[in-house]
Formats: sequence, C-alpha cells, structure tokens
Amino acid sequence: ARNIQTYDFSTLYTNLEHEEIKLALSSVIKLCFKHSKRKYIAVYERSSAWVNNPRPGTFCYDSITLMDSINFLIDNCYFTLGTKIFRQVIGVPIGVDPGPYIANLTLWFFENSYLEKLYKTDFYSARKLNNTFRLIDDITSINSDGVFQEHVNAIYPKSLTLNKENDSDDRAHVLDLNISVNDGTFDISLYDKREDFPFEIVQYVPIDSNIPRSSAYGVFVSQIIRYFRICNTFVQFKSRVLKIYQAFIELGYCKILLKGKFVALASRYLIDLKFDNATSTLCTMLN
Repeated sequence: ARNIQTYDFSTLYTNLEHEEIKLALSSVIKLCFKHSKRKYIAVYERSSAWVNNPRPGTFCYDSITLMDSINFLIDNCYFTLGTKIFRQVIGVPIGVDPGPYIANLTLWFFENSYLEKLYKTDFYSARKLNNTFRLIDDITSINSDGVFQEHVNAIYPKSLTLNKENDSDDRAHVLDLNISVNDGTFDISLYDKREDFPFEIVQYVPIDSNIPRSSAYGVFVSQIIRYFRICNTFVQFKSRVLKIYQAFIELGYCKILLKGKFVALASRYLIDLKFDNATSTLCTMLN
C-alpha cells in the first residue's frame, strides 16, 4: 500500500452532452452485438436473450433499432413547469430508470477508449491504472502514484468536471469505508458520514417500537456482521461493536439477548479466525 486518491464528478447526469452520449452508446451497442454473435436481442415478459431467429410476434431489437430507441429517449425528455413545457437539451434526467445505465456506459466508453490507446503508447502508465475503479460518479485510484491524476483530463470529455475528494493521498473515504495507509498496508475501518454531522442522528429504533422484536435484534446482528467484513484490525472492530452495543442498551434492549446474539454470530462467521480471541475478549466487555 502506497497511496489512494478519490474523485467525484460534479453534476454528472445533467452535464453530459447528448452527442457524447450517443457516440458512446452507439459504440458500446455495436461492441455488445459483435461479441454476442447474434443479430437481435429478444425481450420477453421477465427476461431477454440474444437470438438470431426470433419467434414470430417476439419483441426484439437489432443494433440499429436499439440505438434509434435510445436516441429518441435522449432527444425527447420533456418537463412541465406551470403552463410551460421544456425539453432537456443537455444531460439525462435525474431519477429516470435508464439514467444510471446511460451515464455509466458513457463513462465506460471514454475510459475504455483511452486505455486501449494508452496500452499501445505507454504500457507502464496503463498498468499503473489497473487498480483504479469507478462506481457511477465516484472514482478510487489505488497505488497509481499520481498517474491517474496526470491522465484524467484526457480520459473524460471536457463537459464533465472531476474533483479530487481526499486532501491527503494516505487516507480516503470510499463509500462506507475509511481507508488509510499505515506502514505499507491499508487499514480499513467503517466510515459513517452521519457521525460528522453537528447534530445527533436517530439510527436505531427503541425496543418498544411497533416492529417485531426479531427484526429489531436482527439490526444489531446485521451491523456487527458488516463491521466484521469491513474492519481489518481488531481495534476498529472492537470499537464499533462496543459502540452499537451501548446504543442498543440505551434503547431498552436486553443485555443477555444482545450478548447471546453476538456469541452466536461470532461462532457462525468464525470471527476468531480473523481476530484472535475476539469473542472471549468482547464477551468480557459486553456487560
């Protein structure tokens, strides 16, 4: 572990140029049909399939009709405000079902196109980007030693603005992970942005709430499983377990039941194989 950088697109959905989207999706669709070695996508009530000879009456697309449909969708997004009607001429609407897919595939096209060229001209830099990942509009680059930052402006279209999120390259927040570089390794713990708010957040329900008790205790169990999977040091795992245990006690939950739930999940998920003597150590502290 050497470094980590995180980036975020500002206003991704509403900044993509329509021509950029059409270019990207047209290339992606052609690539998909080429690799499928089929002429059509047949769409059924609950599934779809690549086919060469669709049955009579089956609704299907070839590459041309599919792209025509997508172009129509992009060009015909209308909104009403009072008595006025507006057509969206840049970007895709936020909240529509195909929106994330359109944005994701558009960005993938530009990323893939740039990497294919980079592999031929600068293989060293291309390999440095092997551990760079994107989830919709969030990018994480691991051990790229600044190479991603050098190339980022050439990867994505100028209509998009990519902002660096972490101030220091030895620590970053990635989704619900807090990742830091410590003596050549990545220390991973839980990150909850709600803890940074200047006010108290109600996260869990009291035991006398109008929900089944099994579900209420199930929240306690599921959160500890999440902590176990995320944290790679016992110190961080212990801190999280004790914190949620105390929170549930204050909400009226039974100490004996909570402790029993923890012992059961520790046995089922083999917690002691990851953290030596974690079960016995924590059991002495859960009182």
